Amino acid sequence: MSIKILIAEDHDHTRQGLIYGLEKYENIEVVMEAVNGQEAVEFVQKSNPDIILMDIMMPVLNGIKATQKIKTINSDIKIIMLTSYNEKEQVLSAFNSGANAYCLKNIALDDLVNVIKTVMDGSLWIDSSIAGYILEILQSKSKGNESQKESCINLTAREKEILKLIANGLNNKDIAEKLCLSLHTVKNHVRSIIHKLAVSDRTQAAIIALKENLI
Repeated sequence: MSIKILIAEDHDHTRQGLIYGLEKYENIEVVMEAVNGQEAVEFVQKSNPDIILMDIMMPVLNGIKATQKIKTINSDIKIIMLTSYNEKEQVLSAFNSGANAYCLKNIALDDLVNVIKTVMDGSLWIDSSIAGYILEILQSKSKGNESQKESCINLTAREKEILKLIANGLNNKDIAEKLCLSLHTVKNHVRSIIHKLAVSDRTQAAIIALKENLI
């Protein structure tokens, strides 16, 4: 079965380049292209793609707001945020939008296809450069909320180990194999981590891992 892709990108050359490049890969089908976030939202209201490649900076409705709306319509749709080096001030906001991956626009096509497959398997993926941006921004701000630090301290050694792996983009199955644990055990640890950190999902847990320099 093909992975159905929606590309939301306002720059024609970039969008067409992605379409042309992805057409070469088996089991990947670009089913729609949008030139702004509003078009992407309207398409999702009519038909559900598996993956959306979402530019952050777009007219009418930007990628961050579009992602928030799309996740409300169908939280199962996987969204890969695309950003450039000069948009790092937008990256932190993007983390709170509910997207599943964060890539730089200059990512090689082979690597992008691997990210698409990783996200389809249920993993979070963060480009190492973007992770560096997040850490830089967080470190430049206040040391942060004391209760959040307390929550990190309250994590067990195993939970901290698993949190690092979550922040590095591993899914539960990969974590189980890497640590020689059962999938059930890993799921229990992940639930405990999310509860202790008082967050709603793995993405927010990964942000805290970056903020507390756990990776």
